[in-house]
Amino acid sequence: MQITITGKQFDPGKSLKERITLALTKVVHKYFDHAVDAHVTISKENHFITLNLEVHIGHNIIVRASDLADEAYLALDQAIRTLEQGLRRYKERLKAHHSNHDVSKEEKAMQYVLGNSYRNFEEEEETHKHDQPAVIAETTTYIPHLSVSEAIMRLDLSDSHAFLFKNKSHGQLNLVYMRKDGNIGWVDPEGNKKLHENK
Repeated sequence: MQITITGKQFDPGKSLKERITLALTKVVHKYFDHAVDAHVTISKENHFITLNLEVHIGHNIIVRASDLADEAYLALDQAIRTLEQGLRRYKERLKAHHSNHDVSKEEKAMQYVLGNSYRNFEEEEETHKHDQPAVIAETTTYIPHLSVSEAIMRLDLSDSHAFLFKNKSHGQLNLVYMRKDGNIGWVDPEGNKKLHENK
């Protein structure tokens, strides 16, 4: 597994890099021997260190964990614990998903990052009524073909707020998302059922 470690306003130093590499390799290889790569970002803001782990374990499955602490080693230890909990919780399902997943059913899509200028609504209405938000980044992504429970697993492992997927039961787009109350929301548009019934 290739590991990339990046510091933002923070120099991780040789000792911390070695500790990250050792800890990450140990926990990932404990559950998966086929992980592709990992990216670790360490940033400092005021007196706090944020450490983000992102591990690509295969078939476009990304597992993320992060922590904020006043010391880099503490942030690393907690982020590694969080990562391990997710891998342990979903170990068997991930292995089954890895062996049964049909990559050919994934749909290629473009993912855009929009500038935050759209947030000034008053100015937007006055001066930019017809302008589109500025696209500051774009990448290719894939929309997987999953069951709802598999999508929830991927949402949980990705440490994201929302996850878009094609529902295995009818092949149409669905969304699962984290609600503010801690529960998971699931959006399955009415039109999906009608499309499925008409087939």
